[in-house]
Amino acid sequence: MASTYAVSLEPTTDATAETVEIAGSEATVNPRAHLVAILPDVVEVDYSEGAEILDRVARRKLGISGEEFVRRWDSGEYAGAEENVKAQEVADLLPFARPMQDNAR
Repeated sequence: MASTYAVSLEPTTDATAETVEIAGSEATVNPRAHLVAILPDVVEVDYSEGAEILDRVARRKLGISGEEFVRRWDSGEYAGAEENVKAQEVADLLPFARPMQDNAR
């Protein structure tokens, strides 16, 4: 059974005001009740579309294809490497590209 995942393409919130306490008084400016949340449109993707997303991000962050990234990730090439932070950002997309049981290294 194929699963689908929701992908957010926009920021999840846009706060136009914050609660600010004024030191030395009990007053607040812009109470939290005035915060505005802007929720993005949600797009469902299948594994094929998820693989395309992973490919684009891998090319942008690491300069390699998604397929090459998966091969390197699965072989443990990013363990302890300086590139690991960017690799982890790409690896966060693995659940969109393949079933969960295949995502562990």
